[in-house]
Amino acid sequence: MHQQWHLERPGEDIFRKPPHAFMPSAYWFWHSVPDEAACRAQLADFKAQGFGTVLIQARLAMPVTDYLSPPFIAAYRCAIAIAAELGLKTGIYDDYNWISGHAGGRTVAGHDHLRERHLFWSAGSDRDGEISGIRPPFVDGMGADILAWQYEEGRVEWCEWRIEAAILSAAAVPHDPDEIVEVTREAHIVSSDATGCRFAFDGAVPEGHVLTVFVSARSATSRLINYLLPEAASRFIEVGLEPLIEPLRAFVPDTLGFVFYDQPAAGFYRWDQISGHLGNSLLFSQALPSAVEAETGLSFAKALAALVHEVGAETARLRAQFFAAYSSRMNEAFFGTLRKWCERTGIALTGHEILPHVSSWSLNGGFTSIDPRVAPAVDFFGIDAFRDGTAVDANNFIPQLAPKLGDSVARANGRSRCAVETYASALRTPVRAAGQWELTLETLRAHVIRLHCLGMRQHVWHGVYQTDGRDDDPTPFTNPRFDFAPGINFEPWWPYHGLFAEESARLSAFMEPAKPLAPVAILYPLHTAWAEGPRHSHARHVGAWCEGLLELGCDFTIVSESDLAAGKVSNGQIEAAGLTFDAVVLPSVTVLKSDAVLQSLDRFGKDGGRVWSSGDLPRTCCEATTASATVLPSTHSADAPTLQELAKLVSDLPDRGVTISATMPRRPWTWIGAEPDGGWRVVLFNDGEDPGGCEIALGSAMRCEMWSPADGNIAALADCDRLSVALEAQELRCFRFFPGAAAGQCASALSSLPSADGISTVLDGVWNFAVDGGPPSVSLSVDAGWEEQGFASFSGTGIYFREIAIETEGEWLVEVPEAHTAVSIRVDGRLCGRRGWRPYRFALGRLARGRHRLEIAVSNTAANRYYRNTPYQGDMQDPSGLTAPPRLVLLQES
Repeated sequence: MHQQWHLERPGEDIFRKPPHAFMPSAYWFWHSVPDEAACRAQLADFKAQGFGTVLIQARLAMPVTDYLSPPFIAAYRCAIAIAAELGLKTGIYDDYNWISGHAGGRTVAGHDHLRERHLFWSAGSDRDGEISGIRPPFVDGMGADILAWQYEEGRVEWCEWRIEAAILSAAAVPHDPDEIVEVTREAHIVSSDATGCRFAFDGAVPEGHVLTVFVSARSATSRLINYLLPEAASRFIEVGLEPLIEPLRAFVPDTLGFVFYDQPAAGFYRWDQISGHLGNSLLFSQALPSAVEAETGLSFAKALAALVHEVGAETARLRAQFFAAYSSRMNEAFFGTLRKWCERTGIALTGHEILPHVSSWSLNGGFTSIDPRVAPAVDFFGIDAFRDGTAVDANNFIPQLAPKLGDSVARANGRSRCAVETYASALRTPVRAAGQWELTLETLRAHVIRLHCLGMRQHVWHGVYQTDGRDDDPTPFTNPRFDFAPGINFEPWWPYHGLFAEESARLSAFMEPAKPLAPVAILYPLHTAWAEGPRHSHARHVGAWCEGLLELGCDFTIVSESDLAAGKVSNGQIEAAGLTFDAVVLPSVTVLKSDAVLQSLDRFGKDGGRVWSSGDLPRTCCEATTASATVLPSTHSADAPTLQELAKLVSDLPDRGVTISATMPRRPWTWIGAEPDGGWRVVLFNDGEDPGGCEIALGSAMRCEMWSPADGNIAALADCDRLSVALEAQELRCFRFFPGAAAGQCASALSSLPSADGISTVLDGVWNFAVDGGPPSVSLSVDAGWEEQGFASFSGTGIYFREIAIETEGEWLVEVPEAHTAVSIRVDGRLCGRRGWRPYRFALGRLARGRHRLEIAVSNTAANRYYRNTPYQGDMQDPSGLTAPPRLVLLQES
């Protein structure tokens, strides 16, 4: 395993100076082929702001003909060599724009048989039918430029129409598969063109019956590959990866350590005749029928019938088994081929598939327009088995399922934690790629801390930009400014990013040695998802359990059916995926692969364990071995559990040795990790607007240390069995408790609030104000932002300055109650501090009596500048600068 993805348990030295595996990573967006000077300047800048790993990604603004061209390869090698000089780690982002496998269209160029081939169907009572009106709604929603990238000349065209199966079945009621009549040989294509086909059945459709015809076609224009074909993956490696790796072998694996794939998936098509249970067309290959027949025990035609129609009691089983075969074929063909190449090449494989739950807690709350069963977008545990390191993506800056599921699948495959790519989609406009130039460093920092608490090891930013694009051009994607903005290196607050990066890396290093205290296991309902589809209640129930448990401060892990079936039961607990659980949740599970999981849960319940369930109950086992195997939940609710119901369940869990009780209206984010020797690691984060606190209760007196991610300091505190902690808004605290304390110690109390001598001055009124390129200074109020006072579209750093009178010599500080969005303070030209998030409080040091010059430099976001003359601004300017008077406070009189 390479250092990028595995480390020995870090101690104090690694906390103080974290290695690259914990430091933030980023996609480096190339909008054109850069020269050496540009590579050197930007990579040095990324390193200075705390990034440890960079992945080069060619974006849509770069002509696809430049991708993998000799100048591109030369620039790529130059950039990797410079990264090596700077001590940066790199990985290969494996494609142009995104959707791994197409290599900018090179995979299928001259190899048309590798282009995506799909299976469409039409059901009706007539002997004649058609497939028409095929459209890719997922791509259509992103506009003409994305359509032109994925399809040659932006045209969706089809060829090589073939009938793969045809069946006659009763229309009125569900029927047994034995009653389905196969008529494949009696159906034939009558005519076809680039948009569809017509077919005919040689016989007559009996009254009360339906003729369903399944037709495959290959896209004549798509640049996307057929992921069911191993030869497509091999060709992708040949034309997409080998040209990059060959000139860079000297840098493998020390500088160039891994390949990162991104959302491999064929098109999600709908057509006029689509019907039944499946929401999109299926990929098809000649090897698929035999794989499905081996899994289901039925002919391919009859197995297909279950995807479109109800076929009685066997419907759920057949659907689950069909997709088990389909997914296994896809996983082996694409991910398996990539993994074998990586092993031969000596680098690691990572990346992320499509996550239908992105930006949501529900399993299918993100990309609601697709049926994830047709893509690598359901079997996350199976896909992760091909990776050396787990990665997921997250959309926007809210808590969501992705990191928790990423950590869970990693643990199931013998690892832990994951990398999380974060991208921003627009909130003010339906144009998703316009992004969020209004992003503040405080918002990004809070998001990343939450991701760490949810199971992230390393943050991957999407992305840092080569260029900030063009003014007065709102075109998405091809104007880099609106290609999933923001490019944070063009944010005015970018110089403060290094403060956040160091803190994030240390927080991750602090968490590494401990296993999360997660008393609840939630079964990932894989076979239910395959059988029932994305709109079934299991998706919503998973989200309700996850979100509710976290709101109550009860951590959990999502476990696979195989891990749960093999779980070891003792003393009312079950051990699975390397963790020990007091309760197991079945979130509206209807279909299981095997009744072994029911037998395991039966043993767990009889041993005193808790089995909680909601919604539907298991009714089908695809590989049942004991007809009588059932599980009786200790608690069941017909609908998704309410927070009150969850609170009652959580209150009944046994005490594991450390508990956290909130003493504030909004519970802070918490993470508890158990060390192997009986110690504990605790993370507390107040991501709210107001100060608050919480109390940490230990089972016995323990030694206590406070580890500061901000500066790497480790401070010993008094031994205690109870610790009361005050938390300011946006404050992060880390504590380590370990054995060795004397018995009977009293509770300790901690607060970062400074004590003051009672003398304070509100610095209101009018200040002097200056910006680069503006007049030397103007008069500005600190009660409103500069966007309201003549600087409506200014994005950058504004400097407020004035003289202050000090009448009492002593230690002083200045508090800035409202700032947008990053602040630095100088007194008499001396830098006193820099902050990118609240609290904006700065120690000024000892000030003598007399007059002093106070400067407050504030950097806003790029929104007002980059949204100017576009439809993305919204109906108001973004606040900038100071919006409330600062306060001068005497800490200690001399």
